[in-house]
Amino acid sequence: MKYAEPPHLFRNLGGGKFMEVTDSLGAAFASPKVARGAAYADVDNDGALDMLVTTNGGRAYLFHSEGVTNHSLRIKLSGTKSNRDGIGALVRVTSAGQKGEQSKMLRSGSSYLSQSELVLTFGLGKQTKADSVEVVWPSGHVDKLSDVNAGHIVAIQEGKGIVAARRYDKSWPAAVAPKK
Repeated sequence: MKYAEPPHLFRNLGGGKFMEVTDSLGAAFASPKVARGAAYADVDNDGALDMLVTTNGGRAYLFHSEGVTNHSLRIKLSGTKSNRDGIGALVRVTSAGQKGEQSKMLRSGSSYLSQSELVLTFGLGKQTKADSVEVVWPSGHVDKLSDVNAGHIVAIQEGKGIVAARRYDKSWPAAVAPKK
C-alpha cells in the first residue's frame, strides 16, 4: 500500500520536550502500516504498559514492554457520587526525587475505535513509594493519600481512599493460562 507509514513513538523528556524512539523498538514496530487505532494496558500485570495497534484490514499488533526496571504505581478509581468508573477524575502524584508532580485525568476512549484500560499508571523511577496521591473527583470531592507503595495496583473509592491494594504479579499470565 502506498499510503502505509511507519508509526512514531516519542519519549517524554519533561519540560515540553520529546524524543522519537521508534527506531529503538525493532523492525516490527517501525514497519509501515495503515494503523487506525492504538490502546494501552498492562497486559501481563508487571506495572509496565503494553500497546495494541490495530490496522485497516489487517492484523493487530501487541507490543509488550520488557526489561522495565523502574517502579510504578497503578490506580483504579471507583466513584460513588461521581460516575462509577471515575471518568473525568484528575489524579496528581508526587514522590521524592521526582521533579514536580505528575497528573493524569481518567478519560474514556483513547484512539480511533479503541479503548485503553481505565487504570492510571504513574512512573516513579527509582522511588519505592508515592509521597502523595490526590484525586479530584468530578463531583468536586478530593481524596488525599500519603505514602502509597509502588509496585501495586490500588483501588481508590471516592470518599473512602484506598479500599484495596495488590502487588503486581508478573507470573499472572502463566497462572491463568489453561492447562494442556
